[in-house]
Amino acid sequence: MSESPMDYDVPPAGVARRSRGISLVWLLPLIAAAIAVWLLYEDFTQGDIKATILFSSGDGLVKGKTVVKYSGVEIGVVEDFRLVPSAKELDGQDGVIAEVRFNHSAAYLLTRGSKFWLVKPEVSLTGVRGLEALVSGNFIAIEPGSGPAQKHFVAVTEPPTYVRGDGLRVTLKSPRLASLNRGSPVYYRQLEVGKVENYQLTDDASEVEISLFIRRPYAHLVRRGSRFWNTSGISIQGGIGGVNVELESLASLIAGGVSFYTPDAQRHSPEAVDGNAFKLYKNFAAADAGIPVTLNFDRGVSLSEGATEVIYEGIKVGEVSRVKAKPDIEGMSVEVLMDPITDDLLSENTRFWLAPPTLDFTSGVNDLLKGNRIEVDLRKGKRSVRTFSAASKPPQRDPRVPGLHLTLTARSTGSLQRGAAVYYRHVEVGKVQGMSLMPDGSGVEVYIVIDPPYAHLVNSDSRFWNVSGVRASASLQEGIEVETDSLLSVVRGGIAFGTGPHHSKNAERARNGDNFRLYRSRDDAQEEGINIYIDLQGDEGLKVGAPLRYRGIQVGEITRMRLTLEMDGVRARARLYRRAERFARTGTRVWVVGPKLGLDGVSNLETLVTGPYLELDPGNGNDPQTEFVAMSAKPEPDLADTMMMPGLALILNAPRRGSLNRGSPVYYRQVKVGQVTGYQLGELADRVYIYVYIEPHFRTLVREHSRFWNASGVDVNFGLKTGLDVHTESTQSLLAGGIAFATPNNPEMGREVESGSHYPLYGKPEDEWLLWSPKIELYPALEDSFK
Repeated sequence: MSESPMDYDVPPAGVARRSRGISLVWLLPLIAAAIAVWLLYEDFTQGDIKATILFSSGDGLVKGKTVVKYSGVEIGVVEDFRLVPSAKELDGQDGVIAEVRFNHSAAYLLTRGSKFWLVKPEVSLTGVRGLEALVSGNFIAIEPGSGPAQKHFVAVTEPPTYVRGDGLRVTLKSPRLASLNRGSPVYYRQLEVGKVENYQLTDDASEVEISLFIRRPYAHLVRRGSRFWNTSGISIQGGIGGVNVELESLASLIAGGVSFYTPDAQRHSPEAVDGNAFKLYKNFAAADAGIPVTLNFDRGVSLSEGATEVIYEGIKVGEVSRVKAKPDIEGMSVEVLMDPITDDLLSENTRFWLAPPTLDFTSGVNDLLKGNRIEVDLRKGKRSVRTFSAASKPPQRDPRVPGLHLTLTARSTGSLQRGAAVYYRHVEVGKVQGMSLMPDGSGVEVYIVIDPPYAHLVNSDSRFWNVSGVRASASLQEGIEVETDSLLSVVRGGIAFGTGPHHSKNAERARNGDNFRLYRSRDDAQEEGINIYIDLQGDEGLKVGAPLRYRGIQVGEITRMRLTLEMDGVRARARLYRRAERFARTGTRVWVVGPKLGLDGVSNLETLVTGPYLELDPGNGNDPQTEFVAMSAKPEPDLADTMMMPGLALILNAPRRGSLNRGSPVYYRQVKVGQVTGYQLGELADRVYIYVYIEPHFRTLVREHSRFWNASGVDVNFGLKTGLDVHTESTQSLLAGGIAFATPNNPEMGREVESGSHYPLYGKPEDEWLLWSPKIELYPALEDSFK
């Protein structure tokens, strides 16, 4: 039986299916095409814009770093450079094209007429430009134009002179430019209201046209009758009466400047409009823009027309325009042009006076060169005044000035001047208003005013002192010391004040009109002592101000020196400082200390520079004493004094004094252990007593059987076998004399001795004495006993 064929052997029947759309294979290319179209659209409508800028040089440009800024915002960056030989736009010179990519938002700036320039930091006499480039680096700035779109530009070398913004533009005409420049400020009442835009010569080159821009808020101040004048640099006019130095401000000194004002008669003239032209005058006076004022002086005064200034608190507010004698020849009539800013202050309460020139570095060379000036105290009042009676000298004091008004009295004022400063802890807190002699001529009254914020610093314990000039002191140990409160106080003088030595918490605050003493110096003000009187020979070289010292510390000073009534000496008055009042008692000794040069040494060399002074040694008495006689040298201690000292006081008997003196050394084994303190003849004049003092540390060296001999001079021995033998204790003993001693060996030395013991003084030692070498324990040094 045959098998049927398997199912897989039967060929499958074909099935036909219907297509449902585009295959997925084509979907991805379509999406990519759509994205590409979108990107192209975005790039065309919102993408960056490329433009080129032609520069004459590539200095300061950096690829990928130099940006383009407008109103402080970065709008582009330099992408690349290429050189352009013989560029037509640069008159055939080589140039550099910068390819710049701009943000699309800056497209409206890229128009015909737009100007590009490179901003770099520059410092010159006309000012500082491009300061921000120090931080961010050089950048390209743009000033937009108003024409059709453009992508190729030529950079300019200087920023445009046109000032952006709303305002008034007028033209000034002047025979010369002076120091005006583009960007120079325009002032109204010393307030900057505009700038100089540009300048150029007129067509016939006879004048200079200067274009000004006045900002809109100030445009109404310019009238057709306004006057403009040049405030550039410094104006100097001179004559016998003085030298006038003028400048509007430091900015106008450097970069030039223009000021304007409208006189009263022209205030109702029409407002200026764009294009109006004005004359530029050379200065304030030439513009005749001031307020005319007449000053009547009761006597002749030295003033110069066009040179003498009117000053208010250091600021120029006017100028003398005319000086003439009164019809009755009893004074002067002076016409002054006042600055318009003073208009509301020229009242019945305003005062004028003549002030002499002052030496004051704070106002530069102005006051150093010019002569008299007129000062004014401007005050508001009920009515406007144009004629005043002026004083021929400054007022000594003015109670209308706010503050604490005080009177200081002094014998003299030094270099104090009106206007000198009053200091508290080196801070200026007031002024000197004036000075006048006391009615009896015994001194000077100084009138000062303390500013209101500092009035509480003055109380009944306050002390005032003069800080005028320079104070100097010198010594070999400390060098030269120069002291002054300020440079201004050296020239104009000054006053300082502080708390006195007896400050009390209950001190009352000072009130207007209180009187204080003006001391000569701070030391005088801070010290309260007593006066003592010292009689001198007169040839010591002492002067007023010479110090009184104790152990190197100044405890007083000489305040006056006068000849005695008998004309045989000098009587000095000295003041002991408060802490040194204990010197004014019985037993105190005074002597002169000056340079000493001699065979026994050199001392007090610092007095060659500082001058001699008086040394004090306080006494032990309990009774007060103010009269003293100065000794010419330091007193040497006598036997009674040395007997009370902790060392050993001995008396040596000698046939003659020889070359011994006070201070001559005493040696043991060529080591100085004491000195000669004095000498005198014996009771029968058959011998000389030499008083010797041995230091405490060495007193055990002297025993009962010790031997003393005169070590002064040189001992010379000569023999054919021994040769030449020269012996001396020391160079000092060779020149100033000296004593030596020796003590026997231990068994024969004997016991220690007490002060007052007598020994013979031999002329020279025996050979045996020089061979003694006892072992003696010394007393501990004085400083060791305190350890």
